[in-house]
Amino acid sequence: MQTLGDMINHNAQRHADKTAFIFESKRYTFKQVNQRINSLVNALADSGVAKGDRVGLLAYNCPQYFEVFGLAKAGRVCVPLNHRSVGRELAYLINHSGTSVLIVESEFVEVVNSIRHELDSVRSFICLDAEVEDMLNYEELISRFPPDEPTDGVEADDPCVLFYTSGTTGRPKGAIHTHKSILAEARVPHRNLSSGDVVLCVMPFFHVGGSAAHMIPAFAFGATLVIHKKFDESLVLETIEQEKVTYVFLVPTMIIRLLEHPNLMKYDLSSLHTIAYTGAPMPIEALRRGIGLLGEVFVQELGQTETLNMTVLNREEHKLEGSPKEIKRLESVGKPARESELRIVDEQGQDVPVGEAGEIIARSDRMMKGYWRLPEETAKTIRDGWLHTGDVGRMDEDGYVYLVDRRKDMIISGGENIYSREVEEVLYMHPGVLEAAVVGVPDEKWGESVKAVVVLKEGTAACEEEIIDFCREHLASYKKPRSVEFWDTLPKTGSGKIRKNEIRESYWEGYERRIH
Repeated sequence: MQTLGDMINHNAQRHADKTAFIFESKRYTFKQVNQRINSLVNALADSGVAKGDRVGLLAYNCPQYFEVFGLAKAGRVCVPLNHRSVGRELAYLINHSGTSVLIVESEFVEVVNSIRHELDSVRSFICLDAEVEDMLNYEELISRFPPDEPTDGVEADDPCVLFYTSGTTGRPKGAIHTHKSILAEARVPHRNLSSGDVVLCVMPFFHVGGSAAHMIPAFAFGATLVIHKKFDESLVLETIEQEKVTYVFLVPTMIIRLLEHPNLMKYDLSSLHTIAYTGAPMPIEALRRGIGLLGEVFVQELGQTETLNMTVLNREEHKLEGSPKEIKRLESVGKPARESELRIVDEQGQDVPVGEAGEIIARSDRMMKGYWRLPEETAKTIRDGWLHTGDVGRMDEDGYVYLVDRRKDMIISGGENIYSREVEEVLYMHPGVLEAAVVGVPDEKWGESVKAVVVLKEGTAACEEEIIDFCREHLASYKKPRSVEFWDTLPKTGSGKIRKNEIRESYWEGYERRIH
């Protein structure tokens, strides 16, 4: 199978009457999904949407999300939009991508109407789930067009989807993923998916983790996908029990919330064979607790919007017992995934010795083709065929990769390099800490000092001095936080990652930050 269309057509024949999607009270077979995609292609073609045109989608998770991705079978390019974005941010994404058709869930009609006058490229607005003035209705539209197969020629290297980065280091950039990169991600073997699996989808589909690394691979293997509109801990546990879910894909913050659920062990979760997690490394203490409660069901994947999956730490490598070397691997992000190449390099692009920290660079069929309309950024990121991730890591003699930090998250205090993740790992060891973020803040004497921002578990209490003393016991003195603040919640991206840039910027406002 060379294109997404090949995969969709194959499953429509092989699994025709099998349930592909379960969403609220609705069920869709693989054959129905293919027919609906074809009708959507034909409806848009009738209004002048041609191969290469971009179709934006602003919605919560739903089966129609896959249908809009499926427009790629006729060469149209999906642009998933972060539903947490405000009007100004959405206007930038829509205009930058040159979106010609915008499909909107009714909940977001108001924000779209507020920026409608700014959207120069959009020729047609479609509401997904309601009758709205000055917008076409999605279901009525596809009902008027036949499910004939499109005849547009599509190649493996054609653009399939534009995934915009979360914009934690400036304006979001559109990573161009092709049929080749999306299908290469779908075929990654370590997920052990099959047509017998029931896969729960709760990660947002606008993010690569929710769609390219989860929804599309599960569909490709003919599994049944149970789709949740958004993450809710109790509903997740109820659904696993009721639908006999075998596989779920989450970010660490979601897993931590599940582990804190007061009725976790009252649910029958025995059907689960895999809890995959991505987006950020799991705090070690939370991971140990999860394995203790749920068994060896965890699989870690590390990736980025630009690279898709880079490394994997398999179930059998999530060990609480074994040799010191085996237990240590729990702190890693695993080994390079099948058909991936990873190197650790210095600032000159030369490989560093085993065990030393450097930038992680990657090469595989899963990496993006480039950034949309940003040739200079593309040239800066992809050099000699290698994608420079901006992640700092090290690799041991057995090929396991240990993520040290993001370059931008490294704190330089009094000339010492301090990696925020190392401090965060210690904070998560404290019995009262639910979530933590460590950032560098202005310090007249040291340049920067270490600040911890902490969310406490419900029903627990701690003071600044207690947290600092706890860290002093487990870290070199210069690494411990010099100050601690307690927040009710931490800002997060739409995919659940903590927005450390927002936290950091709140302390640097009015200062001119040194460039490391």
